[in-house]
Amino acid sequence: MRRFGYVRVSTGEQTNDPQIIALRREGLSDDMIVQDTISGGVPALARPGMASLLQSLRPGDSLIAAKLDRLGRDTLDVIGLIRTLNKRSINLRILNIGVETNTPNGRLFLTILAGFAEFEREIIRERTVAGLEAARAAGKRLGRRPKLTDRQKTHALTLSAAGQKNAQIADILGVSVSTIQRITAPNAPQKGVF
Repeated sequence: MRRFGYVRVSTGEQTNDPQIIALRREGLSDDMIVQDTISGGVPALARPGMASLLQSLRPGDSLIAAKLDRLGRDTLDVIGLIRTLNKRSINLRILNIGVETNTPNGRLFLTILAGFAEFEREIIRERTVAGLEAARAAGKRLGRRPKLTDRQKTHALTLSAAGQKNAQIADILGVSVSTIQRITAPNAPQKGVF
């Protein structure tokens, strides 16, 4: 029986150290741990590390993850992965909840937990959407701040009308050429409409 660990983070800015430490405590060496840096929303089989790991697993092997949400965010995808592993007689063990899929109780518990995790994400998403709508209704500007003030945009248009190239205007105002192109484009909002 071989044991392999699976570690996933969504972005390169996140650290997977806590997951790796948990797997090392279980006796897994670094060469037995497969890592992915990809969103949990991407189906398990479409993740390079997971897909490679699934190809190398044989009946009787164990797949170990530090947390359930490292396997995925979508309940159906996680359940599909669990079913695939069960059909191939591969055990799945989730360390932080102490559950293994080689028992009926373990499979039931994982299914329930995955459902609650998805429910929680939906509640968070609904709250975020409601917060954004409330901010818009209150007249708050959402998104990144504009690079230039209205006065600077007017100045850019004046320079462009005087024959200055977009690259020169960008240098003068300290912004990218694409920012100036958006302002000086023929279909761009005119002065006073910024």
